[in-house]
Amino acid sequence: MTTLLADIVGDVDSFTTEVWARRPEVFRYAAGPALLPEAAAWERVECGLLVAPYFSMLREVGGGATAQGITTTREVLGRALPAYADPVAVRAKYSEGRVITLNQPEHWHVGIRDVLDGLRTDLRGGAHSALFLSPPGATASSAHTAEQHVLYFQLDGETRWTLSPGRAITLAPGDVLYLPGGEEPRSEAGTDGSFHLAVTIEQPSERELAELMIAEFLDGPEAAEIAGNHHFLTLTEKTAWLRKELSRTLSDLDPTALADRAVRNRWRGQI
Repeated sequence: MTTLLADIVGDVDSFTTEVWARRPEVFRYAAGPALLPEAAAWERVECGLLVAPYFSMLREVGGGATAQGITTTREVLGRALPAYADPVAVRAKYSEGRVITLNQPEHWHVGIRDVLDGLRTDLRGGAHSALFLSPPGATASSAHTAEQHVLYFQLDGETRWTLSPGRAITLAPGDVLYLPGGEEPRSEAGTDGSFHLAVTIEQPSERELAELMIAEFLDGPEAAEIAGNHHFLTLTEKTAWLRKELSRTLSDLDPTALADRAVRNRWRGQI
């Protein structure tokens, strides 16, 4: 069953007009922890068929993630295949304080895929996700571009988030933290560790909308018609034609329809 935005934030109108792209906010989504128990995530690592880059660990210094040192080679149908998760190495790194990530779980978990499908539709953007298995006290930081909005679903344990300028929020299972684009949060896992899902939403940017409109204009009948005789025109005449036809195209433009086409472009390759 697809998760709707209203299930998470309640009043969607208030969320989109007062919270979205404006400020961090915490919501209650009681069904969140049932999406994927932490034990089931570990089972995926230790008994499943995850291959890097579907799993990794956060680097200790410099941000980013790596699968170096936590992979193994398995024999499958008589062939030696690399980059499978090495459960012993993963557990050892986790015990040393490293955060384990399961990347794009929507590719293999139907419940998380349903959440992303609902959010893609309701928030009109592309979406991808990652799961974070954090040992007690583990810290991490991340930075999001202006277009990257994030919903953090606390599935198990607790996470203390430090936001700019110095605001701190502690999430318990069932809590969801929304962060607008441009935030640079820092997280710290609780005394029993933390397990959370991060869903990143990216709506089409102004540049994407402009590029799509120009591309459609150049594929249109007016551009096709002038392509056969533009070499007979002076540069001034070409410029005048462009100004006239672009002005007409913009005056006839349906902004909602253009936005919908840009959103569909965002979805391609993610579903």
